[in-house]
Amino acid sequence: MVIQCQLTDLILRAERDALSIASHSDHEAPAESLNRAQAVTAVVALTGVSFLNTMGSGILTVALPRMALDLDLNHDILLWPAAVYALAAGCTLLIFGSVADVVGDKRVWITGSILFAIFTLACGLAQTGNQLIAFRTLLGISIAMCLPCAVSLMTRTFPPGKQRNLGFASMGMGQPLGYSVGLILGGVFADSIGWRYGYYISAILNALLSILAFWSLPREKPKSDSLSTGLKQIDWVGVPLISVSLALLSFVLAQITGSYHSIRETYIIVLLAVSLLLIPIFVIWVGWQESNGRPALIPNSLWKNTLFTATCIIVFFTWAEFNALQYFTSLYFQEIQHRSALTSSLMFLPMVIVGVVTNIFTGYTVDKVQVGVLVCVSAIVSTISPLLMALINPDWGYWRGPFVPMFLSPVHPDVLFTVSNLIISRAYPGQNQALAGAVFNSVSQVGNSVGLAVSAAIAASVTEHSSSRGDGLLEGYQAAYWLMFAAMLVVCAVSWFGLRTGGFVGKKTQ
Repeated sequence: MVIQCQLTDLILRAERDALSIASHSDHEAPAESLNRAQAVTAVVALTGVSFLNTMGSGILTVALPRMALDLDLNHDILLWPAAVYALAAGCTLLIFGSVADVVGDKRVWITGSILFAIFTLACGLAQTGNQLIAFRTLLGISIAMCLPCAVSLMTRTFPPGKQRNLGFASMGMGQPLGYSVGLILGGVFADSIGWRYGYYISAILNALLSILAFWSLPREKPKSDSLSTGLKQIDWVGVPLISVSLALLSFVLAQITGSYHSIRETYIIVLLAVSLLLIPIFVIWVGWQESNGRPALIPNSLWKNTLFTATCIIVFFTWAEFNALQYFTSLYFQEIQHRSALTSSLMFLPMVIVGVVTNIFTGYTVDKVQVGVLVCVSAIVSTISPLLMALINPDWGYWRGPFVPMFLSPVHPDVLFTVSNLIISRAYPGQNQALAGAVFNSVSQVGNSVGLAVSAAIAASVTEHSSSRGDGLLEGYQAAYWLMFAAMLVVCAVSWFGLRTGGFVGKKTQ
């Protein structure tokens, strides 16, 4: 059941010199001239909403059993408060990313932030399970307006160089930090004053960040074209094609996460087939658009950029592994070591501390260390985590067992967040930075869903067919950890071969 409760909140010309192509002036959005206070506050606002996004998911992860009792949420739909959030966000990210590049990233971000505050409060006020599901759906749409624009706004706030690097590092710190804090607060609130206060506090903070954003975020750049002309530059066929494909795929994966036997259901097979069929149709469409000089959502030529392609593959597998590792480790603490939800949450604290330090380190070093070395070394470090979790004995306790995996697991994802955003944002022209942010978030979102669904299905199958008495559950978790280890080996290989000619992605361009 914990797996069901934890599904959350999401494809990220190639020569050896790919970065020199990306550094041309038409690939860089000029930074807005802001005073120091505005720049710092802009980073706080962008990072804060990213933090609150994952904090809400962390609260839901721990508090959902109690929420289900309070709201009379039927066990058959226990998965949905988490699943609909990911579904709604995943199928609207590319839409809002495309629109933001036309109507203005600041407008779309602030609108999404205000709506996010409203619907977060609504989740805290929900009186029934259906109301919670509806508000979580609207919450997913709201955050899909913010996440792509954050990349564009950060790019416009700071010029290429250390300031931008630190800005992306701060955003990267917000997501894992928010989730970990949410896990802790969810356990505290559920056992004390009530889970609703987690949403009340989040809504108040979100409202304050929205107010700060009006003043601090860079002004909208005057558009040379009219709104109607700008809207014609959006790939209105490609957007729904890939969005529907991702939405259907996310739904299928959510169902499989709940029970891997559902893959036999006729409607699941049909939806999976449709979602997979739409992908080659999308590829053919954007190829036709590009060959005719028309707007293409993700041009096929972009995949010839080795740096871009390798980064998207790495993001996919990294988020698949990291998301599944957090979920299964929480389950491991509660179901194998029989710890309370609150105690299990506190055991994630090393991830918070290491995540903060890693992001600060990455912000200062990404312009000094070659991207291939930085990503590959961090991947090797984090590969140790699922390996150790697959080998440790539950009787060893926390400090001898899961502490080291918890300590090492966030190193690579936090390095990758900063690096991948710098690479993907440079691969897109300056006027399409929100779309670049949408691509990154879509790749990570799909990675999250695939990683959790596949690992959950393997764990459940191994447990069901285990011949060991009493150890079947542990064997299932160990099988999932071995799968995560294999995913990280893929990350290490792609990092070494795909990024070794990447150079220094955080360097200031001339």
